[in-house]
Amino acid sequence: ATVTAGEFDPQGVANLLWALAVLGEIVDRGLLQAMQSRATVTAGQFDPQGVSNLMWALATMGERADPGLLEAKQRRAMATAGQFNSQNVANLMWALAVLG
Repeated sequence: ATVTAGEFDPQGVANLLWALAVLGEIVDRGLLQAMQSRATVTAGQFDPQGVSNLMWALATMGERADPGLLEAKQRRAMATAGQFNSQNVANLMWALAVLG
């Protein structure tokens, strides 16, 4: 079955990019752009782990986050800051430092 980017929920986006980062695979530009766009659209639905995993994955892959995505994830992190555990905080801070 073929799945389009618009069908991914926030966890699916974060999981896909995390898995690609862990595998060290070269990511198709179209796929990366589609997932970043989907993450921006669904930014308000991400939980703290999803925010940190997504940003960690982009930083690990050496990819620059779209400015809109970076802004949306920073807003979401601030809105859910009280729910972050120490690992989420560490991953997100590292990713933001790497992504600049």
